[in-house]
Amino acid sequence: MIFDEYLTTVFLAQRPESSWPRDFQIVTAHNPKRIASDAENIAADTSLRGLLEQKQISHFRITGCSADLAHQEAGWGLVGISLGHAVEIGRQYGQHALFDVRDGETFVVSCDTLEERSLRLCSRS
Repeated sequence: MIFDEYLTTVFLAQRPESSWPRDFQIVTAHNPKRIASDAENIAADTSLRGLLEQKQISHFRITGCSADLAHQEAGWGLVGISLGHAVEIGRQYGQHALFDVRDGETFVVSCDTLEERSLRLCSRS
């Protein structure tokens, strides 16, 4: 399922150590198909980070936000894995959707149906 709010998401991130990857996915563990408490979101994020480190998936911090920055969900940019693998991770963490950045264009991809919709990444600073 792709909610309309996903199509206006903006991102806050620090430049990864080397440079911006051409292709990557953005996955969060926050609010798994429901609004979770701060403590639950922190625990889920810690678990996701542990999984990425265990599986040696290159990652960097990136936060998805509402356009007014009032709602923010810390997530991870995943580098060097397939979209299918990223969707599996999103499903494991109860996510409706994730973001897939391909050659600078950003798509919202449903973790349930694989439907995708394009959006524009406003800034990469």
